[in-house]
Amino acid sequence: MKANFTTLVNELATILRGGAVYQRGDGYRFYNEYQTAPCRDWHGREQRKYNLHPAVLKALESDHRPYDWHLLTLEWAHVSEDSTRLAYTRDDRAGEADRQTVTTVGKYITRHFRDMPDHEVRNLVALYAAGESCKWVYTMAEMIHHIMRGPTSCMGGSKHFEVHCADGVRRHPYEVYNPKYGWHMAVRIENDNTVGRALCMADGDSKYFVRSYRKTDSYSPSDERLEAWLLSQGYTKQDYWENDTKLAHYEVSSGEILAPFIDGGHQYVDVCGNHLELSSSGTYECSQTGGRAQDNDGNDCQDCGDRVREGDGYWVGRHEDSLVCESCCDSSYYHVYGRRGNQYYVHENNMVRVGDDFYDEDFLSDNGIVELENGDYAPMDDCVMIADEWYLYDDERVVRCEDDDEHYLIDDGCWQCEESGNWYTDDTDYVEVDGNKYHPDHAPEQTTEEE
Repeated sequence: MKANFTTLVNELATILRGGAVYQRGDGYRFYNEYQTAPCRDWHGREQRKYNLHPAVLKALESDHRPYDWHLLTLEWAHVSEDSTRLAYTRDDRAGEADRQTVTTVGKYITRHFRDMPDHEVRNLVALYAAGESCKWVYTMAEMIHHIMRGPTSCMGGSKHFEVHCADGVRRHPYEVYNPKYGWHMAVRIENDNTVGRALCMADGDSKYFVRSYRKTDSYSPSDERLEAWLLSQGYTKQDYWENDTKLAHYEVSSGEILAPFIDGGHQYVDVCGNHLELSSSGTYECSQTGGRAQDNDGNDCQDCGDRVREGDGYWVGRHEDSLVCESCCDSSYYHVYGRRGNQYYVHENNMVRVGDDFYDEDFLSDNGIVELENGDYAPMDDCVMIADEWYLYDDERVVRCEDDDEHYLIDDGCWQCEESGNWYTDDTDYVEVDGNKYHPDHAPEQTTEEE
């Protein structure tokens, strides 16, 4: 049976502050009549000022055991003053001096929960970095509002358009995601700006999303913070919207319907009475950016919408499941090395160039490419890691020391022998002659003039 570490931490915290009675709102009561250990006044001060950091509380509730829950309680980690990091008290001496150490949430969780997988730590960090900036949107007017002011995509952001429908009304293509069928949106707000969004579906017990968007200066990548929040709300991420999911049906003209570009693997719909239903092989293909869909005979470029004749064009993307015309491919796509060293075309916004080769930015490690401390990229074989940062071997700031055969930055405390040109750490003694440093094996002979 797994120990309830939340309860254990609360009980120990009561002892540390010298409190005889501890009671939670749910009725749990802990009574410590005979406290044998002396209380710590500084710990009581910290408990009165701060609640335990929510990421730590969440980790305590997980299936992973803290390495030392006594130490974790003593440190009493809480939200730092800048609200983005975590502060804790290292030991009694620091507590009595009212001195806290500030670090990142990820580093602290990793130190105390050593068996927690990296992806769980990452989601925990993202969740509590997002905080209360995430919220739900359930009306069409609000959804379109956030589409138009939020991250750029083929359906919104800087692109505003309305389609003239057969009933005389102009509509945004997003209006097919009618909330009455379970469609809604999650958004992330910072300083009153929409910086992240994700279309969501709730159908009975099924709650999921397919894609999220994060606002940048150009291309909109996935919003990891928003996705972490969605997962914490019981939503799952899928590769496609489920078949038979309903959408609103608006005719545009003969043979055409109002339709957005539908994210995910299922982009076809069928007309079913007064609504549409998603299908893996429907009558209409919703993969165009012009707000209209027609029957799926033939293919259109998924970037510009131009017709692509059979046998022409290029299949692009990591799964080679998107067709673009030759012009769009030549102007915006690169043939890269990607997952497991495979080659395919990706958009220029997802490409990293190293020398004369191109790589998928999401699979650099699969191809032995690392990001240098200055933001450039290089082959791992040409680099060395120093203090968790990558540097080129031939970087003028990097030296190899003879005494331990390790690489260091010059500023890390190294010295160079004037005669041999070799570098050494400060652990190796030197001989100083005329202001120059020499290794004892290379020091010049010195003569003294006898009187």
